[in-house]
Amino acid sequence: MMLFSTPIQVGEAWARSSLPPIDKADTERCTLATLDKFAQTRAKFSAEAGAGDLGKEGFVDIRDCDFSNLDLSSKIFSGVIMERANLNGARVVGTEMSRADARDAQLKGVNFSDTNCYASNFDGADLEGAQFENSILSSASFGKSAETGKWANLKDTKFEGALVSSSDVKRICANPTLTEETKDYELGC
Repeated sequence: MMLFSTPIQVGEAWARSSLPPIDKADTERCTLATLDKFAQTRAKFSAEAGAGDLGKEGFVDIRDCDFSNLDLSSKIFSGVIMERANLNGARVVGTEMSRADARDAQLKGVNFSDTNCYASNFDGADLEGAQFENSILSSASFGKSAETGKWANLKDTKFEGALVSSSDVKRICANPTLTEETKDYELGC
């Protein structure tokens, strides 16, 4: 069963995809229990989760929710739609977060160390002071938001030891919010 008539696309195509309206009637949508929904399935099948192929039951939508300053290290974010969500100051260490849609999210100071962020979309997100030490960032996007036109804010973001391909480094280094120190010493731009 598919939730959408056309699967949600991942990666760079996310900016062109359309999402269903936020279900404001769902009183559980912004709770920690929502992040546990089909967690192990989403972790193992992140491509399917990101495409909406797990059906309505497996669709996790935390758009506009506030999870700031919480320890979310035990949660699975793979395939989670988290546009404009507020996770400022949260701890998301060692988690599975592949193919997450974090466009325009508030992620200031989030510790993503040792997290698998493969193919996650951070376009337009505020990641000032975030930490991605030893994280997997292959195919992750840190570009300009299609909705707001703002670049992902990477000021003082740490990438030391992160797994990033050379083509991904070129795309990340195009972001004008990176500090020269980060460009030179952590990314090798």
